[in-house]
Amino acid sequence: MNKALLIIGISGLLFAESACAAKDCTTVQQKSGRDAYQKCLYDEQETRIRDQIAAYKAMIDRNKESVKAQYDTLINQEEFSWKDVDLKMQIEEAGRKLRITQLGTAKENAEQVQIEKNLLTRLQKIRSLTSSVHGKKESRLKKRKEGELAAYDDAIAEYELQLRRQNMPSLWGSND
Repeated sequence: MNKALLIIGISGLLFAESACAAKDCTTVQQKSGRDAYQKCLYDEQETRIRDQIAAYKAMIDRNKESVKAQYDTLINQEEFSWKDVDLKMQIEEAGRKLRITQLGTAKENAEQVQIEKNLLTRLQKIRSLTSSVHGKKESRLKKRKEGELAAYDDAIAEYELQLRRQNMPSLWGSND
């Protein structure tokens, strides 16, 4: 989002709307005086700011829903992929255990039993590491999702701040 374009757009919109508000408030001034006129201008300005914030928030909410859907899809894909790999490793682990049992304790099978035990131990380590990597990847995706959603929440506050600053006369402005 280009901040310069955002500021220009806000400025133009506020200028156009303030001209309309001034006409309506002129009637209030004629009927009720200057203080009522100032209150009318303030109320009109607050209404415009609230409306602009509401429109911006609606846009942000749509973007947030898109981000949520995108990350939920990625997280689901990661979960499905991990479960698929883990299931294959569980099957292989069960097969190795069965093979060890089938080989038994006969001396002539001792070397093959040791090979199977070594492979089983490696497979169990790989399965454990795969689970750990999956957990970390899933956690990272969730944190990225939360970070992007938080940035959108921050954008709403920044937008409101910009609107309110534009409508606040500076106490330290130029000496016009």
